[in-house]
Amino acid sequence: MTRAEFEQTSSLFPEEFPEPIKRNGHIHIGTSGYVFQDWRGEFYPKGLSQQKWLDYYANHFEVVEINATYYRLLPESSFETMLRKTPATFTFWVKVPSEVTHGKGDAKKALNLFFESIQPLRSEGRLRGILAQFPPSFKYNEQKLMYLRWLKEMTHEIALGIEFRSDSWSKDETYNTLMELDLVSVVPDLPNLSGLPKVDIRVTAETGYIRFHGHNEHTWYNSRLGDRYDYNYSEDELKSWVPAILEMDEQAAHTYLFFNNCHAGQAVKNAKMMHRILSREFDLF
Repeated sequence: MTRAEFEQTSSLFPEEFPEPIKRNGHIHIGTSGYVFQDWRGEFYPKGLSQQKWLDYYANHFEVVEINATYYRLLPESSFETMLRKTPATFTFWVKVPSEVTHGKGDAKKALNLFFESIQPLRSEGRLRGILAQFPPSFKYNEQKLMYLRWLKEMTHEIALGIEFRSDSWSKDETYNTLMELDLVSVVPDLPNLSGLPKVDIRVTAETGYIRFHGHNEHTWYNSRLGDRYDYNYSEDELKSWVPAILEMDEQAAHTYLFFNNCHAGQAVKNAKMMHRILSREFDLF
């Protein structure tokens, strides 16, 4: 990418080659994915080739969450390309396939193929962990707890984040099990709807993890009314998160904040807004 291409949006997005925010631990901020056509003109310069989007993204963030792997297996070459396009300090979290979390196929086979595909990230030491996002239908019971134990055995030394979408897991027994297994409790920020978990800041491993999904109650279960992730956090909303993030930072060596409200580049805007808020809070400017 040329300097001219970068400077096309430098007034809106001035941070170049960012570093994590350092307080007690390290706070890393990024987005859930980076390949979205409606980011063109909102974040990516209109004339910038899609092949250069990750290069451009890495000028603004030092971590990304890869969600495409939930939908399809990516070849090793895809991750090798990601490594070439990003600096050595840039890191990744990668979502496990739907076969593993949503019961859509052979979980063991899908997981083994997934591990093969992400091997380049592991070999270069740039994989920070993998994310398992379970659906609302995945409810707390002993069988599901056994499944989490199996999943931990399969992932071995790789950090594994667990995100629940059912409030049946909102109990001490859950967090005790996550802590016992050294699994990362992923805190989702979700609409205020019956059955969805409320925010509960728990650190069950050396990593803290928050995912910002937005608060679209009307579209969450009805795509005909709009995109469930079409949500733009206000500055006041993000400021209200500062105490929770500070609490997590007190307990975790690394805290990851990922914005999944990806519609029309809102995740980028909110991620950068959060970076400014926390930087002011910690007197980093």
